[in-house]
Amino acid sequence: MNDVNVSENNARISLSLPGMISIIKDVLKEWWVILLIALSVAMAAEVVMVHTNKPVYRSSSTFVVTTKGADNNVIANLQSASEMAQQFSQILSSNVLKKRIAQEIGMEKFDAQMEAVLIPETNLMELTVTADSPMNAFNIITAVMNNYNSVSDYVIDDVILEVLKQPEIPLEPLYTGNSRRTVKLAFLGAILAMMCLVGVFSYTKDTVKSEKDVSEKVDAHLLGTIYHERKQKSLRQLFHSPKISMAILNPMLSFRYLETNKMIATRIRNKMDSKKIKVLAVTSVAENEGKSTVAANLALALAQEKKRVLLFDCDFRKPAQYKILNVPEDDVTDLNEVLSGREDITHMIKNVEGTGLFGIFNLTANMHMFENGEQKMLAAILKQLRNQLDYIIIDTSPIGLVSETEEVTMLADATLIVVRHDVVLTRDINDAVDALNRTKGKVLGCVLNNVPVYYSMDGAYGYGYGYGYGYGYGGHYGKRAE
Repeated sequence: MNDVNVSENNARISLSLPGMISIIKDVLKEWWVILLIALSVAMAAEVVMVHTNKPVYRSSSTFVVTTKGADNNVIANLQSASEMAQQFSQILSSNVLKKRIAQEIGMEKFDAQMEAVLIPETNLMELTVTADSPMNAFNIITAVMNNYNSVSDYVIDDVILEVLKQPEIPLEPLYTGNSRRTVKLAFLGAILAMMCLVGVFSYTKDTVKSEKDVSEKVDAHLLGTIYHERKQKSLRQLFHSPKISMAILNPMLSFRYLETNKMIATRIRNKMDSKKIKVLAVTSVAENEGKSTVAANLALALAQEKKRVLLFDCDFRKPAQYKILNVPEDDVTDLNEVLSGREDITHMIKNVEGTGLFGIFNLTANMHMFENGEQKMLAAILKQLRNQLDYIIIDTSPIGLVSETEEVTMLADATLIVVRHDVVLTRDINDAVDALNRTKGKVLGCVLNNVPVYYSMDGAYGYGYGYGYGYGYGGHYGKRAE
């Protein structure tokens, strides 16, 4: 592929439906980060509101308004209360009264708000005073009440004001402005901003999101696409069922998944036969891309075609083939023990019951493989087995994380790369392809794995992101090999 075209294709951003679905998936995947940041922003907004809003204090008193003389009745009292509230509000707003109260309580400048409000459908009037300190609020309302008789006579001379509720010194402040509304807006705004930010990162992330991306961006031929297969079909299975195998021997898997793996195996076999390839290494750039499952299903599908096939687990950092094929540990001769000379080589090949497949399995991780000449032993084993088998499928560690993988692929005739949908950057995939093409085990092609399925306009499959696709048995690979 021309380098200029590769550069242009890598800069191109996919606007396809899988690309848009990837954005939604990334936003949902980071929901907890978005929530934590939004909560932090809301808390910060509340702190700012508390420190910037000036606290005020409010003291109140309630009066009963009644009419003097013989006309004292409910209707007259209600009318008097309404008139008293209106007139009292006017008097409270007058500069004369404010100046008098300020002199009485020793204030240099009157800085408070006074209000008289009628309690609906009653003859009760509430007097409130809001000031910058608890004592100012209490002293001002007390000063008004000390003179309420003369004030009430001046406003309406035929009413009586009786104190129903005495004022008290306020203990808790009120805050100016709607701080609760501001905090809510800050929270919602932070969620929206973070969703947009994650969406932008996802949109610009140069990963493989579709088959079109493989053809335009990746320097390897696409040999097949495996769509996402949910392990658990219900919440009950999710919480109560053990991990199920994704090997094509499992009758619980969908017909689409089984047939897709078999068709990919046929396509790979044809390509291997045309190039006279017997030993095929299967790798990926990063962990959890499903390479071990793809390798196992490729070997099983070839064995079902009545071929003599050996599945060789050379993932020395995170072996998983015996788990995928449900081989009991007691029946496995550990490859590490064989390569180190501690176990007899004649016992290492196992018949996988009910499959027609041969297997060499590994049980324990070895972070220091090939430091004592084990590669020569491995090469001798492969050389001896070539003439006895039709195909040998080698499951290796991820090439982007483990340096020994290149040494294993050099013992193979070709390499198959498993690329998981929307995980690894395209440049890292192409770097791995270039590294493999410089060795004997040149890249045969790639398989696009775990692609989400969606309803098409003509009615295909329903979109579904389930509970993962690969095998995660714990542990992590080391840092990427330089």
